Amino acid sequence: MNKALSCILSFLPAILVFGTLILFAVFGIVAGMEGTMGAGETIFMIFLLVFEFIGVILALVMIVWYMIKACKNPNLSTGMKVVWCFLIYSFNLFIFPVYWFIYIRKEY
Repeated sequence: MNKALSCILSFLPAILVFGTLILFAVFGIVAGMEGTMGAGETIFMIFLLVFEFIGVILALVMIVWYMIKACKNPNLSTGMKVVWCFLIYSFNLFIFPVYWFIYIRKEY
């Protein structure tokens, strides 16, 4: 995979998930102050929900991809492969950019 594309895909799940959560919170506060939501606001919330779903699916795909990359990395010992797989599984949105910066950026 291209390094630039893998860099974008490393940051995209976190941007989608946290960005939509922030927009949900801000929009919920604004809608709560007004007391009701119109049709436009409902459509906007549906779009946010779709983007949140895309971010979660992308994160799940990236977990599998990064675990495969970590297990196939010849520069890591067996213990470090286990540690990286645990970190990728547990703290995925934060670890994707870290793993990309440390290992994938330097490939080839």
